[in-house]
Amino acid sequence: MQNLIAALKYLTLWGRINTLQPALESIGAGAIYFPLVGILLGLVLALLNYGLGSYLDSEILSIFLVATWLIATGGVSLYGTQQTIEAFHLDHSRAADSRENFPGWVAIIFVILLKVSAIDALDDKLTMSLLLTPALARWALVIFIYGYHDRCEETPRRIAANVRFWHLVVTTLATVGLAVFLVGRKGLWIGITLSALALIARSLLHRRHAVLTHANFGAAIELSETLSLVLLASL
Repeated sequence: MQNLIAALKYLTLWGRINTLQPALESIGAGAIYFPLVGILLGLVLALLNYGLGSYLDSEILSIFLVATWLIATGGVSLYGTQQTIEAFHLDHSRAADSRENFPGWVAIIFVILLKVSAIDALDDKLTMSLLLTPALARWALVIFIYGYHDRCEETPRRIAANVRFWHLVVTTLATVGLAVFLVGRKGLWIGITLSALALIARSLLHRRHAVLTHANFGAAIELSETLSLVLLASL
């Protein structure tokens, strides 16, 4: 139960408003619950869509759902995306100035617009997509950090060092199984795409910066969510 609570605090608004933070080791040990936290977030979004879908225009509903998504997660993954893009773009041979923030803000705007557009395009597939996407993204985070603890900064290293191989196996079977159950073969292809993205992204980030940062964890979630929604809306 302690590891589940740690995962909930780490991945949701709860951890932003609670002064008692979980131990980093407990977060890593709770990686097996990351997709479950995603399902709980998706359930909240799916229920909101079910309750408000008949009253709001689809474009307004899309914006409302993305805003709720952002609030429910405390905005950490979006902030991590901003920081990751800015750091990737930054030339460390010179001092950063205000212009270095521009790529990060562009990334945030681009991700939000993609999410809003994808949700608006999903129509009758929206409820299942909202339920599935957060789980897929948090499973992708498990893939992203497993086995890379020795190439992380101190804080993410303590998390990643406690992610075990059996966590990866169980979350993969459960999440991909759920995806196939809900959306058929499309779910399998999306799972393969997300896992490839996670592996390629961490390799590129490691080559660029030598170590992975905590912000990279948030970026892995955010970009996986966005890609999942786009694929679900397009395939």
